[in-house]
Amino acid sequence: MKESIDISIVIVNYNVKDLVLACLKSIYALTNPALRLEIFVVDNDSKDGSKTAIPEAFPQIHFIDNNFNAGFPAANNQAFKLAQGRYIFMLNPDTELKDDSIGKLYQYLEAHTQVDMCAPKLLNSDLSFQQSVWRFPTLTSIFLEMHYLHALNGKKDYRDQNFQESFSAESVSGAAIFFRRELLESVGYLDEKMFWIEDIDFCYRAVKAGNTLMYLPEATVVHHIGQSAKKNYNISISNQIWNKIKFFRKHYSAGATFLVKCMSAYHVVIKFVMFSLMSPFSVIYQRKASAYVYTFKRVFNPPDGIQ
Repeated sequence: MKESIDISIVIVNYNVKDLVLACLKSIYALTNPALRLEIFVVDNDSKDGSKTAIPEAFPQIHFIDNNFNAGFPAANNQAFKLAQGRYIFMLNPDTELKDDSIGKLYQYLEAHTQVDMCAPKLLNSDLSFQQSVWRFPTLTSIFLEMHYLHALNGKKDYRDQNFQESFSAESVSGAAIFFRRELLESVGYLDEKMFWIEDIDFCYRAVKAGNTLMYLPEATVVHHIGQSAKKNYNISISNQIWNKIKFFRKHYSAGATFLVKCMSAYHVVIKFVMFSLMSPFSVIYQRKASAYVYTFKRVFNPPDGIQ
C-alpha cells in the first residue's frame, strides 16, 4: 500500500539554477527524515542549464519542464494541482534552510488544528531580520509607501508586535508559506492575473474566509531576496505599481481603487522627473526613467498577468 505524503514542497525556478540546487540540498540535509516529502520544481523555461542540472542532481523530485515562462502564480498552481501532501509548502527558489524549519512548521499545524496557514521568520543572506509579515494594504499605507514614510507605517509592518514571539497575522511573504492542502479547495489557487502581490491576495482570501495564519519565529528560513529577479525595470517597476491597483480593484470599492490609481499616476510622474534629471549620470537612471514612462501608459487600466 502506497504511503501517504505528509508535505508537498513547491518551488518555481527561472534561471536561478545554483540557488535552487542549494535550496534542495538544504531541504534534504536538514528536514526530519521521518517526514514523507514530495518536491516539485516547476521550471519556467530557464536558459541557465537548470533543466538538466536540477533533475540530474535530485532525480527523486518531480521536475516540471515548461517550454515558456508561465509566471510565478501559474507555475505554482501547476504543482498545487498535482500535490498529494496533506500540507503544501510554497517556497521560493532563493531560499535556504539552516535547520529543520519544515519539521517545525509541520508539527505546529499538527498540534494546532484551528490554524490553517503558518510562515517562518525570514532572514537576509547575512542572517539579519527580513520583513515578511504585513497587515493588508490600505489607502493610508499605499500613500506612505509611495512617499517613503516608512517610519509612519509601523502598524502595517506589525511593529506593534514582538517578532520573537508567534502571532496571528493578516499576510506574509510568498517566499515561504506552509498551509493545509484543503485551503486550495476552499479559497482557490493563486490568482494568475496577479504578479508580486499574489501572495498577499492569497492570504487576503484565506483570512477573510475565516482561516487563521500564524507567524512562527521559531522556524527560520534564509531568503536571498532579490536574487531570483532579473534586472528588468519595465517588469519590476510596472508590476509593483499595477498590481497594487489590481488588488484594490479586486477587493475594495471603486472609489478606493480610483484614488490608488490617482496616487500611482502622481508617483510615477514624480519618479520619471527625478530619474530623468539624474539620467546623465548613469544608464541605470535612464532605464528607470524609461520604465516609469512604460508604467504610466497603463496606470488607469493595468493589464492582467506579467507584461
